[in-house]
Amino acid sequence: MTVASARTAPLLAALALLVSPSVLRADDGADDPAPAAEKTVANVSDRVAKEEMEKFERGFDTEDLDFRIEAVERLRKTIHPTVADRLFRIAMDDASPPVRAAAFRGLGLQKPSVKTVGPKLARVLSRIAEENRKAKARGDYGVKINVRTGDVDTESDEGKAALRAKRERGKMLAEAVRALDMLGYREKDSVEALREFLSDGNDDLVAISLGMLGRWKIWAVLPDLHELFEIYPKEDEFQTGSVTVDTGAAGNEDANAARRKWMAKFGDPDRRRPRPKLVKALKQALLEITGQAFEEPKALREYMKDPDVKRKIKHGA
Repeated sequence: MTVASARTAPLLAALALLVSPSVLRADDGADDPAPAAEKTVANVSDRVAKEEMEKFERGFDTEDLDFRIEAVERLRKTIHPTVADRLFRIAMDDASPPVRAAAFRGLGLQKPSVKTVGPKLARVLSRIAEENRKAKARGDYGVKINVRTGDVDTESDEGKAALRAKRERGKMLAEAVRALDMLGYREKDSVEALREFLSDGNDDLVAISLGMLGRWKIWAVLPDLHELFEIYPKEDEFQTGSVTVDTGAAGNEDANAARRKWMAKFGDPDRRRPRPKLVKALKQALLEITGQAFEEPKALREYMKDPDVKRKIKHGA
């Protein structure tokens, strides 16, 4: 190194740090192998946030879906309470699920705002889960039903449109749950929301939910995990089963109730296929909760008969 370069190196290093994008933006972590614990995420200045928001609004003011998503993708790495609030409003109000999904991804990066974003996001997910349960109870499975066969309509234009909408919604919910996970926020009602999402046909949504339940060591969900295990005993298999209902009513009420119960459990066509990603996440969740590895549903079923395990399922560890 020359004398001149030795003298200027500290100044150049300081200037590089000053203009480094990592100082102004949060990193998604996708291409960075550094552990998350080594990173510090801080809010940008009000001035920087204002400039980025102005750029965003100009880019977002279009009917072109791709351009709107790009605008959200650019904005989401700017960490600031104002940005967090804007992303949350987009995630709640936008008419396009892909745009909402991008906004949810951005919320996961807003860690300095976790005390405001976390509770709001958790409440939204709990509300969506409750709406899911109520919809299934009244026979609305998010798809179009063929009145002739009683199964999901995947042939008509209306049926295909409904299926696309359901899948877009699943992708959006996956990003919302991922955001909650990235923020590291947890509250009691979130467990019930994640339990509901285990019945979704989107692999990412189910896998992320399983991951969170496993890391939180929620013993109460073991019966839910066993039910999933029965449907997906191996990475390359899936099973559907029968259900029985005794309503005590006369006529066809039992049959109709059983049909609704079957559809709620197996009606989603995206659930009727092998799901290797789900099986891997399921086994990992079981290992994290129980400390034991299970290779088949029967082993888990026998394990759950143990009195101590029953106690943990009922009351927690």
